[in-house]
Amino acid sequence: MKKLFKKVYIEISNVCNLKCPFCSPTSRPQTMMTAEKFGEIIKQVKEYSDYIYLHVKGEPLIHPQFMEILSIAEANKMKVNITTNGVMINKVKETLFASKAIHQINISLHSMVCLNDKEKEIYLDSVYDFINDVSKKRSFFVSLRLWTKNKKLNETILHYLENKLNQKIIISRKSIMEQVYLSCDEEFSWPNLSLPFVSDIGTCLGTRDQIAILANGDVVPCCLDAEGIIKLGNLFEENLTVILAKPRFLEMKKGFENRKIVEELCKKCSYRLRFEKK
Repeated sequence: MKKLFKKVYIEISNVCNLKCPFCSPTSRPQTMMTAEKFGEIIKQVKEYSDYIYLHVKGEPLIHPQFMEILSIAEANKMKVNITTNGVMINKVKETLFASKAIHQINISLHSMVCLNDKEKEIYLDSVYDFINDVSKKRSFFVSLRLWTKNKKLNETILHYLENKLNQKIIISRKSIMEQVYLSCDEEFSWPNLSLPFVSDIGTCLGTRDQIAILANGDVVPCCLDAEGIIKLGNLFEENLTVILAKPRFLEMKKGFENRKIVEELCKKCSYRLRFEKK
């Protein structure tokens, strides 16, 4: 039976080990969702989606209960996508390969902007060792991600990979190794109410094929509402079924289906214009 959402984002932590310029700092209190709370959420989410994405803000790999979280996802037959800056990738490598729940790991290579030259060298070696193991084991997919604007950084990364693989690499969504992909996308601005008006006509994937759950249990319509501005409810206080039946959620969803933007935050979000192009 087809489930309501293609994916549900779960922010297991809004704490990060880097301060990247492209990731706006959150004004929310630093929070680590416990494995117990994660389990409570999964029991509800699995009725609505087969895929969870450990991502909104924060670095999931630094979570002290990361292994338990993956075990809970696996026990509930959830397929897990992880977005990480990659700094900790080799330190948790054995945990990742031991999990049968992981479907894909997205590594934001543009996080290298936070590192000095020596750290960048160590970082790239670490990421390469990891994707080399992935290519051999073929346990899950890895997507290496870059921003188009970081031309100098991208050239450094491409040069490194070309030397390692002894081949010319063109950035695309085609694999550069078995199970490993390299892609480049446009940087975006995290939406907030202080941004200028974009439009009140259009659509979005929020509420239609995704929702997000913040580390404190707040449910928001998409992974870009990192401040919980459009709070639909809280999973630690009420059931997801109740939240999805509320007028605010239903009005947003109906609005997107009819190309009408309901929420003020969405009217100031430029990211959703990408869906217009498609």
